[in-house]
Amino acid sequence: MRNSKYFLIPTFLFILVCGIFLWVSGGKELAQLSFHRALYTDTGHLLMSMITTWGEGLLFSLFIIAFVFDRRWKMVFPLLTGAALSALLVALLKRVVFAPSPRPLSVLDKGALLMTDVSDIPLQFAFPSGHTTTAFVLFTILALFTSRKVIQLTLSICAIMVALSRVYLMAHWFTDIMAGTVLGVAIAFISVWLWKGYKQKNPPLSARADSKFRLPF
Repeated sequence: MRNSKYFLIPTFLFILVCGIFLWVSGGKELAQLSFHRALYTDTGHLLMSMITTWGEGLLFSLFIIAFVFDRRWKMVFPLLTGAALSALLVALLKRVVFAPSPRPLSVLDKGALLMTDVSDIPLQFAFPSGHTTTAFVLFTILALFTSRKVIQLTLSICAIMVALSRVYLMAHWFTDIMAGTVLGVAIAFISVWLWKGYKQKNPPLSARADSKFRLPF
């Protein structure tokens, strides 16, 4: 695990800016509407709909498969642990601790929105954002295993864009994505910490095997 400040600094600045925006706007409902009215377009909706898929299981699975083929067990095990912890904790928080946790479309006046088709957007179980948590678990773990500044910064931007896409698409409040960011980063660090502890007890399995190609991690 290398110095990851070029990932962590933008990430925590993102949380800070979200908090300031909420405070300046006068609450999460006004912040949601201000963000929506200032930035929403049909083209933006299409773009954010693609970006939001980075917080789903497909991209996570593709990275795991790639690292398995590359025999980078130091990446595979933290990612598997992170995926399991993320699914468990998000479900627990959404369905038990903070249920029913209404989403924006169950609170805001739909007539004040620029979106036309909102039929497929859920109305409950908002806190925390699962897509944001998953994205930050994935991209934080990747960032923890690279020393390349540009890659760390790019990974942070990707995770932040997933978080913003959830607000843009009216699926979550800013508070949801802030919580998902913190949760995702925490899960990533815990997953890597668990792997490091396991590696010390099982050095043969953790050794880097030869591979036919190289990934930048």
